[in-house]
Amino acid sequence: MFQLYKKRGFNELVGDTFDFFKIHGKNYFKNYFIINGGFLLILVVLLYFFTKIFFESIFASINNGQNGENLMLNNLTSNLPILIIGGISMFFLIVLISIINYTYPIGYLSLIESKKELNIKNLIGFIKSKIGKTILFFLASLIIFLPIFVIVLGLLFGLMFILIGFPLMLLVLPAMVSWVSLSFYDYISSDNGYLTSLINGFKLLKEKIWPIIGSTVIMFVIVQIVVGVVYFVPYIIGMASVFINPEALQGNQQQTIETLSFMTIMMTIAMIVSILFNYTLQNLIFINQGIIYYSSKEELENNVIKNDIDLIGSESE
Repeated sequence: MFQLYKKRGFNELVGDTFDFFKIHGKNYFKNYFIINGGFLLILVVLLYFFTKIFFESIFASINNGQNGENLMLNNLTSNLPILIIGGISMFFLIVLISIINYTYPIGYLSLIESKKELNIKNLIGFIKSKIGKTILFFLASLIIFLPIFVIVLGLLFGLMFILIGFPLMLLVLPAMVSWVSLSFYDYISSDNGYLTSLINGFKLLKEKIWPIIGSTVIMFVIVQIVVGVVYFVPYIIGMASVFINPEALQGNQQQTIETLSFMTIMMTIAMIVSILFNYTLQNLIFINQGIIYYSSKEELENNVIKNDIDLIGSESE
């Protein structure tokens, strides 16, 4: 079983994140895709139909020359009810997927902490019980934390004119991301109110700020590199098809449409696969933040020592 409460430096925060997935990865992702996979699949289907309608309108406009703009507008207008219903469905679907994505890692670590079985029933039960708090947290953050973030970001952009803003951006942004994550962990894992959790999150961040910032940056870099590679490979293949087809470049309309159609398919694949990878790999970041949360709590509360004392007491009885 993975040890949550443990004092960790930078190397341990990064290394233990990967150790967690070595121990629990198979069960973790199996349950994750059982719970969230269907919603991700529906999102992918909706995205496919959105891009299909949009690009079919573009190709219709190319085929019809001067009347192309009117035809494109008419095509989009005729599909407007589908686009509106699909757009609303996508909004609520993304909200639901995000709630699962944010609460699932907390639930998994919480079950480890409480030594409960890591199964679908317990995980879904945890997620359902925290939906209200999750929505309240992000609504409260829009009012309280977002203005702070905007002000800090504005100051950092201003400082970029004297160059000091660039290194500060690399330090402050991951610190703020980690502050929100630790506050969210505290809010979901306890009965604390929003402001109390925000204060607790800041205290936990201050406990080992440099290892926390470092490990947060490392996880974000890993995720962005993987998602970037996954996105750009099919994107580059699609773009390359334009340049290796001389007839399309010379104005052959049919060849142009075929080339653009292939490029569109590759761009759609790139977008859909990158979204799936992004949602999946966010688990790496959220688990890392969870390990930071329990490690920072250990620094403040010495839970391992308390547990050992309790065990000695129980054995003596």
